[in-house]
Amino acid sequence: MTTTPWIQIERPLPANSDAPQQLEFTLLMPPHEVPQAVRGAFDKTINRFVIEIRYLDDEDFKRTAIDDIVSLRIGKNSKRLLGIELDTARVNVAKVQLEVHELEQEIKRALDKLVREEIGREQKNYSMAKNAIESKRTLLLNPNLLVQAQ
Repeated sequence: MTTTPWIQIERPLPANSDAPQQLEFTLLMPPHEVPQAVRGAFDKTINRFVIEIRYLDDEDFKRTAIDDIVSLRIGKNSKRLLGIELDTARVNVAKVQLEVHELEQEIKRALDKLVREEIGREQKNYSMAKNAIESKRTLLLNPNLLVQAQ
C-alpha cells in the first residue's frame, strides 16, 4: 500500500498483586492473533484512507462494507481484523482539522459493532485490534495523511 512506517504496539505486562491470598491468572492469546503494529495512509488505488494492522504472518483479506464510509478488511482464513478503509471524501475531509473527530467516531462505531457481533476467538482479536488502533489514533489519523497528496 505505502511506505508509511509501522507504529509498534507496546505489550503491557500483567500487573502484580500485593494481596497475599489472591490467585491470579493471565490468559494469553496465541502470538499470531495479537496485533504487532498499525499504520495509516491514503491509498490512491482505492481512493480511501486505510488503517492496516500487522500480525506475525500475512494473509489475504475480504472487504466487508459496514456502511458508505467504513469497510473492514477481514482475514479470509483467520477472520482477524487486518484493516479499516475510510472513504474520507464522504466525510468532507477537505476540512481535515475539523473532521478527524468524526473519523474517530466512525472507526469507534465500526469496531464496537464488530466486537459486539462476534464471540470467541474473533471477538478477542477484534477487541485487541480495536485497542491497538485506539492507542495510536493520534498518530494514525494525522490530518496530513488523510487526504490524497496533491
